[in-house]
Formats: sequence, structure tokens, C-alpha cells
Amino acid sequence: MPYPHFTSDDRVALQVLRASGITSARVLARILGKHVSSIYRELSRNATSGFYLARPADCAAQKRRQASRRRPKRDNPELMAEIERRLKEDHSPAQIAGRLKLEHPHDPQWHVSPETIYQPVYARIRAGADLKAHLRHGRKKRRNRWSGKNKRGSIPDRVFIDERPSIVDRKERIGDWEGDTIEGSRKKGYVATFTERKTKFLVAYPLARKRATDLLRGAASVFQTIPEDKRKTLTVDNGKEFALHKGLSRALKAEVYFAHPYHSWERGLNEHTNGLLRQYLPKGLNLEGLTKQRLAKIVDKLNNRPRKALGYRTPREVFFNLPFALRT
Repeated sequence: MPYPHFTSDDRVALQVLRASGITSARVLARILGKHVSSIYRELSRNATSGFYLARPADCAAQKRRQASRRRPKRDNPELMAEIERRLKEDHSPAQIAGRLKLEHPHDPQWHVSPETIYQPVYARIRAGADLKAHLRHGRKKRRNRWSGKNKRGSIPDRVFIDERPSIVDRKERIGDWEGDTIEGSRKKGYVATFTERKTKFLVAYPLARKRATDLLRGAASVFQTIPEDKRKTLTVDNGKEFALHKGLSRALKAEVYFAHPYHSWERGLNEHTNGLLRQYLPKGLNLEGLTKQRLAKIVDKLNNRPRKALGYRTPREVFFNLPFALRT
């Protein structure tokens, strides 16, 4: 099998799975789609004092990778000295890069990109070098190149509902879910909701924060009670709480698809179920103090309520194929 490097999403998923009580390296490897030796290596290299946290682990891995990476241009003292000399003449990194290529058209050793100039310059500024005054905008550190719109923008690597198997639309099988969140008054507390399309069976849990790590942690825990053969697909909206959709897919062992933005009808059942929840958790209610126990009682009520679309059987009866008693 291939041995891809751990990504930031992989590390978040690993942290969440371990926090939910899954410590077996073989089980973690199977869920994450990694070789078991990769799990052992990741934990031994990047755990801190016996604890594994995604962000410190990612920082440690990036530092090792940077230290091992060859940087022939940045490690060329003659080139760096010439760049610094031109910077002190108030030439911009783009001007320096272009001029060097013009002056040395046949010598790749002198061909650099503006980014290759910016990185060591800001590293030297942080170390105390007096170069800031020679930069056009005189900043102490590099501004993020992405715009504010991009930072809030689309979730990477989404697979939209168009690529979802057609059998999901027909509701011929159990195991196709829709997911969303509802929020309390003034963004005080949230509830993650997942509804199975064929049976209308509901799974929900409270969230203190509307963050992808919290949603993933909760989903990995509650879906352990759902049989694996009843976890096939999950269709969600485009909220940033679903940004770790790859980890969610691995934890649930289900393919994750995204509805199109502003197309709430593509998750109509989940929207309807959220409306049923609002009978007990009305809009304007602060959900910050909502406990798992109280929410579980509400979910149990909805899962044991007869539904016309199910021939007046309950979602729980249909989902678990339970018999119901005839009264005589």
C-alpha cells in the first residue's frame, strides 16, 4: 500500500480518535487508511510528553521537513549578499529577481523568484537585521498573501452532491445520512444533527463551539453506536464545521458529499428534522447549557414518534428492523 505523508487533517483526526478512546494502532491505521507502522512512527516522533496534539505534531513535522530540505539558492552566500546589497538600494524583491535573470540569462544559479527573496529577508528581519526600512511597505513580517475572502472561502477538496451515487436519491437502502448544525441564541451553544434518509433516524449531540475539530470528535464518538453497514454516505452543507470532511469520512467509514451553497433543499430531510428539534429547542434559546442527557431524551422522542411516511412505524423500528406489537 502507498505511504503518503500525514497531513494536518490526518493529525487532527488522529488526535480526535485517540481522545475518543481508540488507542489501538491497528484500529487507528484502518480508520485513517494508513499503514500501522506509520501510526507508530507518527506517535513516536510527534507526541509530546506522552500526549498527542495535532497542532504541535504538525509544527514538529514541518520543522523537520524544513531542516532536511535542500535550499541551494538560500544557501548560496554570494547570491544572498548580492540580493541584500540591492535591497539596501531600495529595489523590490520582484525587481531584484527580474534584474538578476536579465543580467545572468544563462546561469540558473542566479535565477530566483521574489518569494525566494522574501522568505530569507523576513527571517533576517525577525533576527534583528536592519532591512525593514528598505521594503516598500516596511512591515515587520510578511502579510498573508491570501485575501480575507479566500480565508473564509470554500472548503478544500469538497465532492459535491452531483457525484453522489444515484441510489441515495431513491432511498432504497439504509445508511445514507444528511448532516447539519443548529445554533443557539447569539451563537451560544450548538447541536450537530445527522438524519438517515430512508428511516428518518436521528443522531445528535451538543457542541460548545462550532468548530471542525469539535464536530469530528463528537461524530467519531456517537457513530460508534451505529452499525458499520448503516454508514454509507453523508451529505452536509458548506459550513466550516465540516472542513475536516476527510477525517469525518474516515471516522464514519462513509463517503462525504456537499450540497451546493444555498441549496438547503438538497438536504431537505435534515432541514425538516431540525425543524422538529426546534419544538423542544426553539430559536432564541441559549443552547450553551444543553446537556447530552437532555438532548438524548429529545432525540429519543423523535426516533420513537410514528411517522406517516414510514407507514406510522417509528424511525427506530425501521432503522433497527424491530417488530412492533399489535394491540388486540
